[in-house]
Amino acid sequence: MDDYEAIRRLLADYCFGTDTGDTERWVGCFADDILWEGGAFGRFEGREAARAYHQGAGDASRNFRHVNSNAAIDIEGETATVRSYIQIYDQSGQTPAIVFSGFYDDRLVKQDGRWLIRTRRLVGDVAGIAGTRAA
Repeated sequence: MDDYEAIRRLLADYCFGTDTGDTERWVGCFADDILWEGGAFGRFEGREAARAYHQGAGDASRNFRHVNSNAAIDIEGETATVRSYIQIYDQSGQTPAIVFSGFYDDRLVKQDGRWLIRTRRLVGDVAGIAGTRAA
């Protein structure tokens, strides 16, 4: 698998780990020194804080589907930047509804042959939803 495909797989693993409640799959997407900035959704630093954050959501995340698309990937050696769209659907009702739309601004690092998210910043398209908006 080439680097671009490995990064796309990483982005998918993040979404599937979130939506299925698979904490270890989700935490496995991060470098040890992860910095995750999610606006109104919170902030954490480090893998152990990531684990606690995900476990704290309980079964609630299983009502959602994270749809990640249009990944613009730039690789420079063992680091990469990725900007991609994210839409989150709440599927708990009769009809799925978009509850968040925005983008991820990521910095990745390749460690031991694996791409990992070192920083992830979530930016909402609509002010107030995620507490941040693109400048």
